[in-house]
Amino acid sequence: MYRALLIHPDWNMADIQRHVGVADEEIRASLDRLTKVSLLRSSATAEQFVPVNPQVGLGPLLDEIKAELDERQAKLSRAQATVATLASEYTSARVQAGAEGVERLNGVENVRARLTELSQQARAEVRAFMPGGVLSSAALEACRPLDQHNLDRGVRMQTVYLDSVRNDAATVDYATWFAARGGQTRTVPSLPMRLILCDRSVAVIPVNEEASREGAFVIRLKSVVAALDELFDLVWERATPLGEAPAIDGDEPSERDLALLKMLEDGLTDEGVGRKLGVSIRTVRRLMADLLKRLNAQSRFQAGVEAARRGWL
Repeated sequence: MYRALLIHPDWNMADIQRHVGVADEEIRASLDRLTKVSLLRSSATAEQFVPVNPQVGLGPLLDEIKAELDERQAKLSRAQATVATLASEYTSARVQAGAEGVERLNGVENVRARLTELSQQARAEVRAFMPGGVLSSAALEACRPLDQHNLDRGVRMQTVYLDSVRNDAATVDYATWFAARGGQTRTVPSLPMRLILCDRSVAVIPVNEEASREGAFVIRLKSVVAALDELFDLVWERATPLGEAPAIDGDEPSERDLALLKMLEDGLTDEGVGRKLGVSIRTVRRLMADLLKRLNAQSRFQAGVEAARRGWL
């Protein structure tokens, strides 16, 4: 009916009934609905109606829908965060209850001692995710003797750091030394967790990623270790060898862009994003500003919509 009135704005009720071919009651109900959503307004002649520009008439309704969607998205993010927290607590409770194939290590010193033991016992490979900021020169030097011992034994060693370590001379020097002896180092914009894998049979993960002092779990459950190995393989394939610049394509999202968008989708704060990327809050805000500019977006919500439209998500 709205389209008919766009083409024939001079039609009255009789014309509409004659040409549209519906009952008088249905016509009146439809006119009432169109008037209610501001697509029609009454003319000086009571029996005629003037179509309103849909962009003008439906603008407030679309704004209302968008506001509702924003609120639902915020609720979804909060709900996802709650579910993740509960799932972590559930898993922790089950493990601490004494699940077979899981060992709980309490305290940083116990974790370090167990990691050294596992690394020395490795026969074929040791692979690791190393999230967080850059390591101190002292920490890197502490790793050197054990890494040297394993590499001399022919153990394959692969380590994934955050891209932020590329700006740290000590880490780059260590990676150069590591590579010269057969070790492999790559970087990615973000890592899901701290992880040590030995011989595809043992995995070490923190009890709480945000508080290393709470200890770690040593996991020997085959299905869990296999899943973590698969995760490492997926991250390793997309990581960039240290010494090479991450590829940037002007028409496609970079790994860093995708990581930022995923964190926005997960509802992380700037502080949370900074911890994941191993950078300062100031750097996070600069990266976010660059991403919004690239997507021609005025807000982070709009950036997410535009990224989805482009098929980045």
